[in-house]
Amino acid sequence: MTTAAIVQARTPSRYDEALILQELGSKTVLIRTLDRCAEIPGVDQVICAIPDSEADTQLALEILRHGHLLSVGPGEDLLANCTHAAEDFGVETVVSISASNPFIDPQICGRVLNLFRDSRADFACNDLPRLFPAGLECSVFSSLLLAEADRVARDGDERASVTRWMREHALLHKANLRGPGGGLEALDWHISDAESLDLCQAIYDEVGERAATMSAAELAALCLRRPDLTRSRPVEGGKAAPVIELSADVETAVASLNIAA
Repeated sequence: MTTAAIVQARTPSRYDEALILQELGSKTVLIRTLDRCAEIPGVDQVICAIPDSEADTQLALEILRHGHLLSVGPGEDLLANCTHAAEDFGVETVVSISASNPFIDPQICGRVLNLFRDSRADFACNDLPRLFPAGLECSVFSSLLLAEADRVARDGDERASVTRWMREHALLHKANLRGPGGGLEALDWHISDAESLDLCQAIYDEVGERAATMSAAELAALCLRRPDLTRSRPVEGGKAAPVIELSADVETAVASLNIAA
């Protein structure tokens, strides 16, 4: 059974493509993300899915130059692009990750993959609700479910996201790896604008190439010691505001980051 991490490199019409081509240390944000995905236990392939448009030529060259697999989809429809990638490479289990998450933790992703297999859920993730730092989001599902989502989803918002239809489908059995919470969910390592890029670059400036392999626990410990190296998402009542107000049918015990002082 082929398991692949499919990383979406999003189109400039809705997202700033240039951000993922900016450098963190000696490599771009995109390659940092793909390299980390290659370390996920149980993943056989890492595929970067991009749209078939002239604007993404630089993306394609960057991916191929670093030896990663490339899938060119039908356009700005992220759901269709991911489905195309899974079909193109004969993938049976998909680990879906954003290209804007250069600090994605392979071990956490591996735990989500194990949860998917052990729970026999239709869909597994680590953000229902999100209690890990932003930028560690990971979803796992079968290519059969992905194809069904691609066939059924009609709403523009559903097709602009790989997993939205799955998350909101009431009859699907969902499993969640529960994050530590306790305020750590307010940490933000997702690159969405120039400020977030600068902060991630500051982490590389602080620790050098070691940042490329630091675990989420090590990064959190660094950011708690050096709050100038990160920004926090808006909080409500002392807790990070939830990104999605959905819940899973099965939820693990709290996954501690085991942060050292």
